[in-house]
Amino acid sequence: MTKKIFSALSFAAVTAALVLSVFSLKPIRSMAEGLGAVNINSVSITGENVVINVSASDLPSSDDGLYYLFAEKPYQGAPAGSPIASLPVSGSVVFSVPLGYQTTSCHLYDKFQVAVKQGGAFISVAGAKYITNPEALSSGSQARKNNGKKGLILDGAKIGNGNTEVLTLGVQQGAYNINLTDVIGGNGGIRYDYNGKTYYFDSSYMSQYDHCVRTSTNQGIGMTMVLLNPYSRGEEFMISPTARGGIGRSNYYLMNTSEDNGLEYLEAVVSFLAMRYNGKNGCGQVDNWVIANEVNAKNIWNYSGVADEMTYAQLYADSVRVCYNAIKSRNANAYVCISLDQNWTHVHNASYYSARSMLEAFNACVQAQGNFNWGIAEHPYNYPMTWTSFWTPKGAGMITHSPDTPYLSMENIEQLTDFMCQPAMRSPGGGVRPILLTEVGYSSTQGEEAQAAAIVYAYQRCVTNQYIKLITFNRQTDYPVEVKQGLAVGLTRQDGSRKLAFEFFQNMNGGNASAYIGRAASYMGIADWNGAMYAR
Repeated sequence: MTKKIFSALSFAAVTAALVLSVFSLKPIRSMAEGLGAVNINSVSITGENVVINVSASDLPSSDDGLYYLFAEKPYQGAPAGSPIASLPVSGSVVFSVPLGYQTTSCHLYDKFQVAVKQGGAFISVAGAKYITNPEALSSGSQARKNNGKKGLILDGAKIGNGNTEVLTLGVQQGAYNINLTDVIGGNGGIRYDYNGKTYYFDSSYMSQYDHCVRTSTNQGIGMTMVLLNPYSRGEEFMISPTARGGIGRSNYYLMNTSEDNGLEYLEAVVSFLAMRYNGKNGCGQVDNWVIANEVNAKNIWNYSGVADEMTYAQLYADSVRVCYNAIKSRNANAYVCISLDQNWTHVHNASYYSARSMLEAFNACVQAQGNFNWGIAEHPYNYPMTWTSFWTPKGAGMITHSPDTPYLSMENIEQLTDFMCQPAMRSPGGGVRPILLTEVGYSSTQGEEAQAAAIVYAYQRCVTNQYIKLITFNRQTDYPVEVKQGLAVGLTRQDGSRKLAFEFFQNMNGGNASAYIGRAASYMGIADWNGAMYAR
């Protein structure tokens, strides 16, 4: 939890500028004379091979008339090592190389570059691109549990063991966190062979996660898992080298895609989790994976040690792409999402980027290196977070129904979906990307009726917006740390007693919904409920 559109023409201009920034980030495109105009059009898995489609509108000069194909790690820039294939220079060529899946030569996470020899040196002639269809490796994936939008951050102490509270509430979507360092350390009781190497993961922690996912799945609940990367002594290799100077300063840290050991562990542990929870192994099913938490709040929730936003966006994009390929290769139907907070255009201080600028920068990096179908996990809390009664605003102009609103909340959530409907933000297939509201909560400190009404309103805003897949309320039970901060957001108190919000949450969909909508509207003073929904 945080402690906390513009026109198509202007968006295109900004995106173009950002893409140029991406190219300046790493030397993936040589600017030497005589290189022509070469483009990698696609990189895709076909059978047991990777097929790289290349075209050129102007042929580059070369010492020997050959294109050379390189497979590189995310952290590498100019061609390094030996080429993996070569073909004669022409206006259109197609490379096909073995994928090498489940071997030490696996290319699932590599980026591909095309180079020519000039003066005896390999010079890149096209921007590097990644595989964009890792789901080709995942046959027979389970269908998603698309049984509704009503979600709740689950209380681990209430999962199973005869507790039926989530069934009473009618929870359709649940959310939970996994610390990657919990999985890779500990007793090493689980062996996992991946890409020619053997890893050992902690069976004690995994039994707890298994209990959560399996029980929720058996109860018919769709599951969202947030992958977090805290510091753990002896496992510093999981943290980006840029972030290690900040150990002890943050809750979580940027994942390591900049060194072989950290990169390979990240690939392995995320692949392991995605396979374990793909719904086919008796451990339950996770439909949605969120990579890190509120990454625009970079110093608090995803410490990187990097000041430049485009550099940070590229590093985060690298980690998301690694996780995406690991997850989709195990479950073709899973959503893989980036995480943003409610600071849409507002920037608190140097510890933050705005959510919108981070979204633009991330998208530019992805578009430049091979577009894939990532989604968004947004946290549209009120402004301020402790102010439940948003219908009597506190802070003029902070929540507006305009593209440049300083903050997003459920009151103006249509601004996010409008933004994501723009052509430049859409998925490779042209559809609107998955939009999940994975964390939003309302405190009972202003009264239980205010909390209950706010929850009904937020849920109805979600239901009346076709682009939003789910809304997950924070949380099932009050959490002591949050309560001390004025955020008593649970449906029940710490002693288990129920607030009014419990009843409203339980009944805000189904046969009794209209009565509770009416009660919420009356309390909030909303005469035109349908108009207040800003339906999309």
